[in-house]
Amino acid sequence: MNKLEGVLPIVPTPFAESGRPDADSLRRVAQEAVRAGAAALVYPGVASEDVHLTAQERAACLDVVVDTAAGHVPVIAGVNSADPEEMVALAAGVTRQGAQAIMAMAVPAMRDDLTGWFHRLADATGGLPIILQNLFAPRGADLSAAEMVGLAQSVPSIRYVKEEGIPSGPKVSELVEACGPDLDAVIGGGGARYLLEELDRGAVATMPAIELLDLHVALMAAYKEGRRDDAIALYERSLPLLLIQAPYRMRLTKLILKHRGLIDCDAVREPLPEMDDALKRWSIELYERAMARDLSDA
Repeated sequence: MNKLEGVLPIVPTPFAESGRPDADSLRRVAQEAVRAGAAALVYPGVASEDVHLTAQERAACLDVVVDTAAGHVPVIAGVNSADPEEMVALAAGVTRQGAQAIMAMAVPAMRDDLTGWFHRLADATGGLPIILQNLFAPRGADLSAAEMVGLAQSVPSIRYVKEEGIPSGPKVSELVEACGPDLDAVIGGGGARYLLEELDRGAVATMPAIELLDLHVALMAAYKEGRRDDAIALYERSLPLLLIQAPYRMRLTKLILKHRGLIDCDAVREPLPEMDDALKRWSIELYERAMARDLSDA
């Protein structure tokens, strides 16, 4: 797998009216992500409602994503769970399914032996690249930059860090400074709400939810080409929606995907506040305004 850079969107899990995962909608979303220029597909992640899926649902949905992405872009499989033993078992399974890398969150239950657990994850994959995901408590272990660098030095398979802290900037700078033989690069998180700052500090990729993928791909291209004003203009176009996304998360993602005809049902399993009709109308208006102009003409 080539070095990861660009936009690596988290593919959501669409659900049917029955409450079960909707494989047809999932395939449409993954196909659209490939078309829009995703550098890799990530499934499942937090934005996929990963901890609300059974092991069987995870495996079946990952099969759909891997099959759709085959020959186009790599698939990074998330293996997150509150239970490190389950993460090790998931890592072995996604490797057999054809994932080219895994993303593993440092969780509180690993705190007594982080190095040992990540060695077990690496062994379970046979040495696939690992993206170390760092999230704040209570779900994540909220590691310091020094802890993450030390972990990467001890576990050679850890090649990337996805920093999800708020604020993310100072940790991104510390991690970028440590990149070299033990760490390839830093990936921005936090839904791309801090993307420009993360890029300025040296992050080479972002891993947001998927509803603004076209815009994020155009933004990253503008930034890479040195068109800073265009990148900032696109970033500014994204912020009103990302402000709404902060509390509503998958509800906003699925509202927009349903509006676009990519999924049939916008149900979520994650316990989140409801969006009333007025907020839904406002969100769609903001989305249409953000996408109304040619993205190459920021």
